[in-house]
Amino acid sequence: MPIIVRKGFSFASQLSACGFAALCIVAALCAASIAAAEPQAIQAQGTPAAKKKIALVQFDVANTQHVDDISNIYDGLPLALASRLEASGEFLTVYAGRSIPAEAGTPQREAVMQIAGEAGAQFLISGMVVNAGTSREKGYLGTSIGGTAKRHIEVELAVYDGLTGARLLLRRLDEQAQGDVRVGNDKPFGSSIFFETELGQATNRLLDVAVKDIRAALENAPFSAHIIRVEGKKVFLDAGSDSRLKPGDQLVVYARDATPVVGLKGAVLGATVRAADTVTLTQVQPQFSSGELSDDAAKLGIKVGNFASIDPAEQRILIAKQWADRQAKEEAERVKAEQAAQAEAARVKAEQAAQAEAARIKAEKKAAAQAKAQAAAEAKAAKLKAAQKARASRLSAAQEARAREIAQAARAADRARREAAKAEAARIKAEKKAQDKAEAKAEAARAKAEKEAQADANAQVAAEAAVTETKAVTETKAAAAPKPAKEKATQKSPAKMEVRAVAIEDWERAAAAAEAEAAKAAAASSVPPEQKKPGVPLKLKQIKP
Repeated sequence: MPIIVRKGFSFASQLSACGFAALCIVAALCAASIAAAEPQAIQAQGTPAAKKKIALVQFDVANTQHVDDISNIYDGLPLALASRLEASGEFLTVYAGRSIPAEAGTPQREAVMQIAGEAGAQFLISGMVVNAGTSREKGYLGTSIGGTAKRHIEVELAVYDGLTGARLLLRRLDEQAQGDVRVGNDKPFGSSIFFETELGQATNRLLDVAVKDIRAALENAPFSAHIIRVEGKKVFLDAGSDSRLKPGDQLVVYARDATPVVGLKGAVLGATVRAADTVTLTQVQPQFSSGELSDDAAKLGIKVGNFASIDPAEQRILIAKQWADRQAKEEAERVKAEQAAQAEAARVKAEQAAQAEAARIKAEKKAAAQAKAQAAAEAKAAKLKAAQKARASRLSAAQEARAREIAQAARAADRARREAAKAEAARIKAEKKAQDKAEAKAEAARAKAEKEAQADANAQVAAEAAVTETKAVTETKAAAAPKPAKEKATQKSPAKMEVRAVAIEDWERAAAAAEAEAAKAAAASSVPPEQKKPGVPLKLKQIKP
């Protein structure tokens, strides 16, 4: 009695006559796609089905006194059942070693989902030993003497969907043993020596019936595995080659809705799931596998804790839906492209019309501009012609005035040249006269200076002769006179020498001054007459002897 509610594929729209034809085409293509996929499904039927993984928990015992002679039936019974299920070749089993609440409800469902998730199992099996007591038939005279001993082994078996916690099967199995029904703790449950006992043989028959019922209950249940990791488009499953999965297998990935299904009394009955995408296995390890989705897992609502299932019917529906969605998307893109093309054509047409209008306006403006330019050119030509005429008249008058001005300027220049020539001749004459006069004065000054120098030289010679004579007289007197007189004569001779030295220096200065005056006169003679200052006669410095 699974509580899984799968959302099927629905395709509804408001169709016109054209839309109905399009729908018929889509349906035909879907049928062709499904028909093309059928040979693959038929081929897959020849290969062994994937092994479903089952977790078993510890079995409870209603009356522990009934099993005091049996060694560890709590673990032995589920382990023996797991061994039988795995021997069928259809299942992988794992023993969880835990128990779940006996009463149905939210705690039991949560415990089932938790244990199955931790074990990575698709289903979970629990059970309870309801009765394992012994009885004896009446013997002689209604007593127990000679009566046959009997012992029932009655087990309540439950199978749960580990993904939703829903119970799929509840069955009570009963077998009876007669004779020596006691077992003994020296015969471990599930061992060969245990199955040789009367109760062991009854338990063996019960296990065979349990395996048969479980296989029948899970025969049509599709294989499922948990999603344990999500990386973009890549998902990892907790089942691999041990479950007969191989690369290339396709599984339907389900996404669980966040809103649970609640019963009339408020009890949570389960959660709805929807087929979100298909995953194609690319890598398969013994205990896990990985594959690629068609789109990012986050966009599809797929996350860790969801599951993937091998469900051909659901896969066909999902493929048809995906194909129809893809066709609808392509059709929408085509319509969008057509609309875009139409809009582009309208835009191009509008642009062409705008360009034609702009060209017309431009041509009109150009024609107007040309007419305006032509009128302006004509006006400019007329104005230029008038200006040329006025200029020509002004030019003739200006030329006549210019000719008169040139003639007057030529006459004035001629007069100026004549006056300049006269002035230049007068200047040259004045310069020559001044130069001659300066040379005469310089010559007279030079002769005078030579005479003065000769006189000084004569005076110097006379002075030297006088000094010599004085010195001789002084030396003579000094020889005859006492010593003080000699010192007095010695003190007078330097004064005469000083007088001679001063006379020589004056002569040298007079000569230098005469040369300076001569140079100044020569420089003055080269100055134009108009720059000379009148009334400043040249003077020679009188050199005193």
